[in-house]
Order: sequence, then C-alpha cells, then structure tokens
Amino acid sequence: MRGFSLMELMIVLVVAGLLLGFGIPSYHHYAESQALLGTSQNLVQAVQLQRSRAMTTGQTVTMNFDTTGGRWVTLQGVKANRYALPRGVRFASANPASIQFARDGHVSTSAIVAFRNRSGATDTVSIMVSGLALIR
Repeated sequence: MRGFSLMELMIVLVVAGLLLGFGIPSYHHYAESQALLGTSQNLVQAVQLQRSRAMTTGQTVTMNFDTTGGRWVTLQGVKANRYALPRGVRFASANPASIQFARDGHVSTSAIVAFRNRSGATDTVSIMVSGLALIR
C-alpha cells in the first residue's frame, strides 16, 4: 500500500495556500459590494412598503434618514420602526433627511440617498415625488 510522500503533501499545501491567498481578498471585496447593494435594495423595498402603508391606512408615513446614527426610521402615528445599516456601510448623504408619504402614495419631495462602503464604493437611491424608488 502506497501513501503520500512528504514532497507531494508539501506541494498540495503550497497550492492550497496560494489559492486561499488570492481568493480571500476577492471574496472580501465581493462581500463588501454585496452589502452595499443589499442596503440599497432594502431601502427601495422600505420605500415601497411605506408608500403602500400610507395608501392602505390613509395616514401620512414619515421616513427619516439618521445619517449620524447609521439608520433610517419610519414613523406612522406613534409607531416607529428603526432599520440599522449593516456593518461596513454608512450614509454618504441623504438629501433631504426626511420624506413623507401622503395617503395618495406621493412623496412630499424627491430625495437622493447615497450609501458608501469601506472601500469607497457608493450606491445611490433616488426617490421620486411619485413614490418610485430606483437604485442608480
């Protein structure tokens, strides 16, 4: 019965180490970009949900972007929901810092919210007066 020689084992370990050495930085960059995209997609879904909520209940819904705290807050009457940004993603800007959804689904003013990750990549969400939100 023949086993592995020490030289064969060393070659396998070197090749595996090289693959890991090149793969880990690529995976880290991929994970950061996916967190950024996921945050933008979550905001678009939150806008759609709050617009639907305002139309369904007939009440005004307010969405505040807390750029210093790293979260957005939705307010409907006395009920508040807070959504924290994931680790490594922060607000680059939010203009204006607050929008309101009327019961007809329209937004008080258009808004642009930008997110930035640790490597400096940004994603921008545009919220139109009609209530439509798009990632740009």
